[in-house]
Amino acid sequence: MKKVKRILGGGGRFIVLLFLIAVTFSYAMFQGGFVSWFLFYSISPFLLYSLLLSFAPIHIGEVRREIKPSKLHRGDSASVTISFQNKSWFPFVFLTVKELGSTTGPSQIFIAGWKRKFEWAYDLQNVERGAIHFNGLHVTITDFFGWTIRNKFIEENKTILVYPKISEIKYKPFQFQFEYGNMNAPFSMVKDSTLVNGVRDYQAGDKFSWIHWKSFAKSETLRTKEFEDRQTQELMLVLDQSSEKNFDDVVDLAASIVTSVVKNHGDISFLSTGKKDYYFPKIKNHNQLEKVMQHLATTQPTPNQSVEAVLANKVGFINSAALIIVTGEITEQLKQFFAKSSNFTRGVVCFEVTNKEKHNRSISNVKVIPLSKGKFEQAFTEVMKP
Repeated sequence: MKKVKRILGGGGRFIVLLFLIAVTFSYAMFQGGFVSWFLFYSISPFLLYSLLLSFAPIHIGEVRREIKPSKLHRGDSASVTISFQNKSWFPFVFLTVKELGSTTGPSQIFIAGWKRKFEWAYDLQNVERGAIHFNGLHVTITDFFGWTIRNKFIEENKTILVYPKISEIKYKPFQFQFEYGNMNAPFSMVKDSTLVNGVRDYQAGDKFSWIHWKSFAKSETLRTKEFEDRQTQELMLVLDQSSEKNFDDVVDLAASIVTSVVKNHGDISFLSTGKKDYYFPKIKNHNQLEKVMQHLATTQPTPNQSVEAVLANKVGFINSAALIIVTGEITEQLKQFFAKSSNFTRGVVCFEVTNKEKHNRSISNVKVIPLSKGKFEQAFTEVMKP
């Protein structure tokens, strides 16, 4: 069967067409009579059209693709409208257009004739997070009976990003129960090395740059500068990509947290722990937020990636911020990191996206909050609960 299709394809169809013309004409010549000539003259227009279609130039132009809405989030539906023009002088009977790209290519059949402008619309349902690629159109033109088939590819590349689904989260500054002391604090204390408010006796562990050299020159006693403590509500959000479990929901929650904090003028940085880690510091405006969303639209899980190693490399950025980790599963790697987290973080909250009912708990002084995808709006509220 495949051999027959190969023979009939391309030049084979043209040979069959010539054979049909020769057979019908020979039948009319040798048989004679009304019936045979009526058959020849009845089929001749169709054979002649098929013959001309084999050589007719095909010019399809002004291809446009419009997608509404222009910005898509996971789970949305979209309407795609394609318009193009037939600039060929030759009339086409049947014209089939198929969309080519990363989506399942829908198709549309037109009865063309002398028509020049064409428009075609179809829907994309429940789109998935990621990039949707449109590569162009595959146009198939046939005669009345499919004797002649012409194909033309029209390149029209377009890519749209499907962003994570954003949940409306009411932003509240976090309060953490620190390892030492019983006071809840909605901020972390950091030293501002530009503001000196006094000196004190040198203590083991003080930085070399903190030594007050003027007093040392006078008294020959090491003294250390005292700096003003400043309050900060800075957050460091970390996306754990080491687990594939509920990963799309994990990304949705991370995107929702970043969006909520930025909209409410909070201080937040973002770290993605893939094979190549991406760090977005001090996300303040729409352009910075858009870069984070573009990354979250296409990022994928990277199993066996060491989250602990990535976070350890960013210890300088984490020290002055409260740490938020979003994951789909509390792995042994995360537990190992939690055990060491008190050494270099101001406080840690871990959101575990799960389909099961679980209660808030603590692991190595880290507050673990399980959230199902229907309860993302309660994320900050859950942090405040004892």
